[in-house]
Amino acid sequence: MFATAIHILSLLPLTCQIMRREPQRDFWFYASIGVGIAGTIAVLSLTGEAVQSRGFSAALHWSELTVLFIFGGVATCVLHQQVWRLGGYVGAYLILFGVVAAIFESIGGAAPGQVEEQVLYSAWLWVHIGTSLITYALVTIAAIAAMAYVVQENALKNRRPNRWSRRLPPLRDSELMLISYLKWSAWVLVVGIVTGFALRQIEGTALWTIDHKMLLTLSGFAVICTLIWIHERSSLRGRMAVRFVLGAWLLLTLAFPGVRFVTVYLLG
Repeated sequence: MFATAIHILSLLPLTCQIMRREPQRDFWFYASIGVGIAGTIAVLSLTGEAVQSRGFSAALHWSELTVLFIFGGVATCVLHQQVWRLGGYVGAYLILFGVVAAIFESIGGAAPGQVEEQVLYSAWLWVHIGTSLITYALVTIAAIAAMAYVVQENALKNRRPNRWSRRLPPLRDSELMLISYLKWSAWVLVVGIVTGFALRQIEGTALWTIDHKMLLTLSGFAVICTLIWIHERSSLRGRMAVRFVLGAWLLLTLAFPGVRFVTVYLLG
């Protein structure tokens, strides 16, 4: 309970960026990201959740930490100067994840399985974990940009911009962000899929056996590649692009934290 309180409080400064009259990429913005990172690291230290843990709450907490690092990194990039306007919504999303993790920690569940020793000391495992977390973080930020696109589009169609839509990135910037982050995630996911097959080889598992995690990951990769291909060929715009992004985010959510949830709470 103490760890949960620290976690939620540390994410409040970033979430409160929503309330700023004019979002800015200034000291307070970066300080709020730093506080969120420090709070999440503190929670991981208090709970002892290692990055290779197969627990559900560990998957959520490490996903949150990666989103904070990736979001802070892309916010400093001049390529998408408006991405900082999503800061408050990223904070709200992470608070939701934190609350879900806290709820299921209190419920309890079957003890997660341990990583086999020969896999634990393999470099393939750490590359696979890293690429999985980075991919999910990029797709998450793309999904938040997609929702910002929907809000801005509705405001423009109805000719009723409000204080919420004015604080979001412009419509064109939101579209560029969601496509760009998906392209980056596709390249990282390729490495994740290759390392996943390498881990199967080390574990002695049949290389081409398709389980639910592999199926969802490959489906998410297919959705991402389809969107990129259509966008390059026909300049896919608007709500259809948003649907592709949210579909990819849902599939990868089911493939990463979703699989942990099923293993610990349903099958355990």
